[in-house]
Amino acid sequence: MGRALVTGGLGFIGFHLCERLLHEGYEVVLIDSMREDIDVEKEEKWMRIGRNASLTFHNEMIENIDLKKMMKKVDIVFHLAALTHADSKWPRLTEVIEKNVTVTERLIHACTSETRFVYASTVEVYGERPGKITEKTSTNPTSPYGITKLASERLIMRECKKKGISYYIFRLPTVYGPWQRSDMMFQQLLLGNENANVDRSTADLLYVEDCVDGLLLAATTKKHNEVYHLSTGRIGEWFSGLTLINRDHPKLAQKRPTVHVSNLKAIDDLGYKVKTSLQEGIAKQKQHVEQWQKQVLRNEGDGLKE
Repeated sequence: MGRALVTGGLGFIGFHLCERLLHEGYEVVLIDSMREDIDVEKEEKWMRIGRNASLTFHNEMIENIDLKKMMKKVDIVFHLAALTHADSKWPRLTEVIEKNVTVTERLIHACTSETRFVYASTVEVYGERPGKITEKTSTNPTSPYGITKLASERLIMRECKKKGISYYIFRLPTVYGPWQRSDMMFQQLLLGNENANVDRSTADLLYVEDCVDGLLLAATTKKHNEVYHLSTGRIGEWFSGLTLINRDHPKLAQKRPTVHVSNLKAIDDLGYKVKTSLQEGIAKQKQHVEQWQKQVLRNEGDGLKE
């Protein structure tokens, strides 16, 4: 099938993507930094896929890797790595833009003209905008995260054009499902934290495997140098998901604008389809949370016995 490089491959979306790529027959080069003393979830993910002979893991920061040497036989790059906690804080905005954009630039410059470059961006590049949003809607990010993502988008468009590299930018809404990050609202609520912080974006809600389906379409499409939404295209999907988890949550009683993140371009150009119902997706995330909590308790018990 080819050789794929995935940055942030032990993160939430990255792990699901790596699993799928391996299942599809790709050779996968995974870049992520993992500290075994604190990254318990990353360690577990590595245990689940690390024995696959088609997977090579580089446990390093991207800026410390010889990317040109690594990229010689790579057919497609999925750039998912990005700072998440720090880039939500305005005082560090300049630092985070520089770090994220510099890493993106290094990746592009290591690519050959035969490499496809796939970037996971966000619908937060539009800011807090009501109504219908298409890929032609003007960008106006109001969050630090949206600003850093838009800066990388602009860099990709400019530098890939210079080098003749095909690029695909996917603007994502809130993604949910098994292994969702612990700082995201649905995961916090399922873990029993009733004071969970609201997600940065409530414009739409997409199950992680449907997100991976969309990302993988970039490997085979004849289209190139495009921006796409991967979304359900439904109105109020995030709030419907919250209702399934906690129908009495005070956020549901608040007045909210109508937002519609259109996915028609991805449907028309790529044949994109959303396959997972909201009920099924929430159930899978809940089941995973329960199973993971039991495993953590077992591991802690084994540690005490030792």
